[in-house]
Amino acid sequence: MEFRGLTDDDVNERISRGEINSVEQTVSRTYADIIKKNVLTVFNLILFALGALLFYFREPASALAATGIITMNILIATIQEVRAKRRLDKIALLMRPKVVVVRNGEEIEIDQAKIVKDDIIHLRSGDQALVDGVLLYVRSIELDESLLTGESSTVRKDADDTVYSGSYCISGEGYYRVTAFGNDTFAAEMLASAKKFDNKQSPLQTETGTVTKTLMIIAIIFLAMMLIVSVLTNTDMNAVGNLKMAVIILDIVPIGLFLMIVIAYMIAAVRMSDSGILLQRSNSVESMSHVDTVCMDKTGTITTNRLIFKDITSFTDTETTEHYLKLFASATGSSNRTVDAITEHYGKVDFELIDEIMFSSDRKYSAVKVIDNGIEMSIIMGAFEPLSKKMESPENVKEVVDGYASSGLRTVILARGDGKGLYGCDDPVLPSLEPMAVVAIEDEIRHDCKETIDAFIENGMDIKIISGDDPRAVDALFRIAGLPGKRRILSGDELDGLVGRERTGRIIETNIFGRMKPDHKEIIVEELRRSGRYVAMVGDGVNDVKALKVANVGIALQSGSGAARSVADMVLMSDRFASLPKALVEGNRTVSGMRDILKLYLMRNFVMALMIIFIIGIFGTPPILPVPAAFYAFVSLSIISFFMVIWAEPSKIERTILPGVLRYAIPTALTVSLFGLITYVLFYLGGVYEILHLAPGVDIADFGWPGATDPLAEVMGRNALLPFLVVAGILQTLFVAPRFKFFSINGKTTKDAKPTILVLLLLGLTALAYWAMNTYEEFAVFEIAVIMPYAAYALISVILVIWFFFTRWVLRSGVFDPITDRIEQRYSSKIKKMRRKEAQQ
Repeated sequence: MEFRGLTDDDVNERISRGEINSVEQTVSRTYADIIKKNVLTVFNLILFALGALLFYFREPASALAATGIITMNILIATIQEVRAKRRLDKIALLMRPKVVVVRNGEEIEIDQAKIVKDDIIHLRSGDQALVDGVLLYVRSIELDESLLTGESSTVRKDADDTVYSGSYCISGEGYYRVTAFGNDTFAAEMLASAKKFDNKQSPLQTETGTVTKTLMIIAIIFLAMMLIVSVLTNTDMNAVGNLKMAVIILDIVPIGLFLMIVIAYMIAAVRMSDSGILLQRSNSVESMSHVDTVCMDKTGTITTNRLIFKDITSFTDTETTEHYLKLFASATGSSNRTVDAITEHYGKVDFELIDEIMFSSDRKYSAVKVIDNGIEMSIIMGAFEPLSKKMESPENVKEVVDGYASSGLRTVILARGDGKGLYGCDDPVLPSLEPMAVVAIEDEIRHDCKETIDAFIENGMDIKIISGDDPRAVDALFRIAGLPGKRRILSGDELDGLVGRERTGRIIETNIFGRMKPDHKEIIVEELRRSGRYVAMVGDGVNDVKALKVANVGIALQSGSGAARSVADMVLMSDRFASLPKALVEGNRTVSGMRDILKLYLMRNFVMALMIIFIIGIFGTPPILPVPAAFYAFVSLSIISFFMVIWAEPSKIERTILPGVLRYAIPTALTVSLFGLITYVLFYLGGVYEILHLAPGVDIADFGWPGATDPLAEVMGRNALLPFLVVAGILQTLFVAPRFKFFSINGKTTKDAKPTILVLLLLGLTALAYWAMNTYEEFAVFEIAVIMPYAAYALISVILVIWFFFTRWVLRSGVFDPITDRIEQRYSSKIKKMRRKEAQQ
C-alpha cells in the first residue's frame, strides 16, 4: 500500500492555521512546577506570613530571621533544579518520541511536536501512538489500550478503526491519518482531571516524611498549648512576642530538609547524565541504592540484541526447507531480529499474502498464509512450547531443541499448517502442524555483562533473568559468559501451575525464568515486591512494559521500544548496560550524603523541641529568638549540609536509613539539650550576668522577653546558650564524618579531610564574629547583642569540652541503645507495612 501523504505546502498551511501538535511531552519538570514545588509549601507560606507580620510590626531583623534561611534554601534549590533541568533537557532531546510520517510520497522521521493534522503516520510493532487517528491500512495490527481502558488484553484493529494516543502497537503494522492531538485527544480529555505530577516516593522520602510529620504534630501541639496558656493565664505578651514564639516553635520542623534532598537528587542527575543514564524520575537514583533484587530481560543485558544465524536441522529435504524459510521471511510483517537473521542468511522470494498472524510475546509465534505457484499454504514459525501442542509427534523436535539449548543457542520451529484459516472469530487459531526444521540462532554476548553482574552480586543483589527464550538456553548463556552462581530454573508453564506461598517461594529462589509471557514478568516483579524485596527491572521491549511499571525502579534501553522508555524511571543511553553499576554508586553516594545531613538536621530539631519544652516549662521564656535561631541554623546546619551533599562518598547503605540516623540523633540531642540547659541555668541563676553588659543603644526592657520575671537574667541565659548550641552543632560534624578514629563512634573513618577542615573554618569564623562583636560594639547584632567578656566564653568553652567527651562516651557506649532499639523496631515494622501496602496498590 502506497500513500502520498501531505506535501510541504499542505504542512505549512496547517501550521499557519495552528493545526500542529504543539502540546509536547515534557521530559522534565517545568520551570513553573519547579518554582511552585519549592515555594508554595504549607510551612513556607506560614513562615512568609509570620515574616510579613513581623515586618509590619517593625521587627525587620526577626522577619528576616523567620524567612531568611528558607529563602536561601529556596533560591539554592531552584537554581540547582533549573541548571539540572536545562542540562537534562538537552540530553533528553536525543530521546524525544519520534514518529514516521508519509510526506511527499516518502516516509520520514519527525519529532512528535511537528505532527500536523491529516499527517499519515506509520505505526509499527513497539511504537506508541502519540496522537489520535483513523486507520487507513492495517497488516494484522494489534494494539494495547490498557493505559486507557484498563483492559489487559490486546485489541485487533481493522481499517477505519480509531487509534488512540497512549496505546501501544503490540504486533503488526498500519498507517493512520491524524485526526486529533494535544488536549483534543481521547486520552487528554479522559485524563483532564488527573493531570498531576506523579512522583513515586523513594525510601528516603518516605522515611524523612514520617519523621517530619511527627515533628509537625509536635509543633502544632506546642502552638496550641501556647495559645491555651496565653488565654487562660491572660499573659501580658504582645503580638510581636506571640509571632516570635510561633517562629521559634515552627523551627522544630526541618523545613529545609526536603529542599536539600532535591538538591542531592539534582546533583546526582547531572552526574548520572555524564555516565550515560537519563533519569526520568529524579529520585530513582536514590531508589537504586535500596535495590536488593535485579530482574532483567536476557536480550540487551546479557546479550547485545544482535542475532546471528548459526545452524539448522531439517525434517524434510533441504531445498524445500530453504524455500519455506524464504517464503516466511518475505511474507511476514513481524520483522524482528530473528527474521532479519534468517533473511540475511537465505534472502527473499516473491509471494502473494492471503492472511497472517503477527508475532506477539504472549503467543510466541507468527504465521502467514500465502499462495506459492498457485498453491495455498500456511507457514508458522515460533517457540517449541506453543507449537508442540499442535504437532502429532513433537519428541524428535524436542530432542533437537534441547541439544541447541544446551549450547546456549535460541531456537525457532518452522512448520507448515493443514491449510485451514488462521483466525476464528477474530482470534488467532493454530492449525495442525507438520514440523519442517529447527533454526538455531546465536545471541551475541556482551563483553561487559560479567563485570556488570559481578558488581551487582558484590553489592548483595539477587540477580534474576526473565526471558521469553528457552530457560536452558539462558542457563547455557550464563555458563558461556562465565557468570557465577548456581542456576535455579523455572518455565512459564510451571509458573502457571503454582499458587499462593508455593509460587512466591519458587519465584524467590529461582534465578532463571524462561518462556515467560509479559504477564508472567509482571507477576514475578509483583510477588517479589509483596515479599518485601526492592526490585529493579531492566527491559527493552513492549513485553517488558508491565514489569517496568510495577517495579520499584524501571530501567529501559535507549534502543528499546518507545513503550518501554516511556514508563521507565531511567534510560540507559546508547544501551550502556555497564552504566548501571555507576547508578548504584551514585545512589549510594546520594543516600550516604543524605544520611549524614539527616543526622545534623534531626539532632538540631530534636534539640529545639527539647529546649522549648524545658526552658519554656521552667522559666516561661523561649530558649532562643528568631535572629539567633537563624544564625544557629545557618552556621551549624545549612552551610555544613550543603557541602556534605556535594562531598558525599558512596558507602554501604542499610535497608532503612532512619533507624541508624535516630541511633545517633536522639542521644546527641539529649546530651546537647542537657548541657545547653546547664549553660542556660548557670547564666540565668548563677549571677554570671553581672559581669556582662549590653551593646550601645539597647534597652533591656525592649530586649527582654515580654512578661519575663527577670528580663536581664533571661537575656543572659539565652545569649549564653546561643554560642554553646552553635559550636556544639559545628563540632558534631566530627562525629558524623570522622577523619580520625578518635572522633569515630563505630571505628569507621572517612579519608575525606574536607568536613574536618570545614569544621575548623566555621569554628574560626564563629570565634571571629564574637571577637568582632566584643571588640567593636558597632558589630553587635540585635538579639545577639549581649557583649560578654572572655571569662564568660571560657566558661562556655569548658562546658563544650565536657559535653564533647561526654557525648563521645554516650555514643560509643550505646547507653541509649534500649531506647533507640525500641524506636527502630517500631519504625522498621511501620516501613515494612508501608512497602507491602505500596506493592499491593
